[in-house]
Amino acid sequence: MFNRVVLRIAIAAWLPAVTAPAVAQETPSPSQIECALDPNCPKPPSPQVHTRGLQRGVVVEGGNQEQPLSVNLYVNFEFNSAELTSDARITLDQLGIALRDPKLSAFGFIIAGHTDAVGGAEFNQKLSERRAEAVRNYMITQYGIAPQRLSAKGYGKSQLLDPEHPEDGVNRRVQIINATASPSK
Repeated sequence: MFNRVVLRIAIAAWLPAVTAPAVAQETPSPSQIECALDPNCPKPPSPQVHTRGLQRGVVVEGGNQEQPLSVNLYVNFEFNSAELTSDARITLDQLGIALRDPKLSAFGFIIAGHTDAVGGAEFNQKLSERRAEAVRNYMITQYGIAPQRLSAKGYGKSQLLDPEHPEDGVNRRVQIINATASPSK
């Protein structure tokens, strides 16, 4: 039996100050993910949040004119592989339920794979592409998300979440970006 899975969530859209710590919660609900990706869900201005030390969970970003709405998921893969672990499936199941919500049915999403800075640029680029495609395929096969709503793109180590700590695991993530919505004001 699996140990109880604890996901850490840093929801920037709901944090009161720049210096606020990450908010730790149980598994994020599909409604939390849905609201993060829905431009019609009310969100106060988003401060930047220090993300060092997050293991898995969701970091909500965007919701303003400069950034699209997005959610960073800390999806566990097998080492140097695009093979989803059972922990990854737990996280992705929450995403799948959220993407099936009628509020998000009109939107298309980019599944962006990111790595840390360990290893060569070419290896990390290809790994991030394979991982993004693995998440896309999981959403299509397990949740019936229309393939045309999802595109997969790998960024390797070119867009580190925590550039001051390039080898930190927080940089290894899958980012879901609402590609067709303009954030509401």
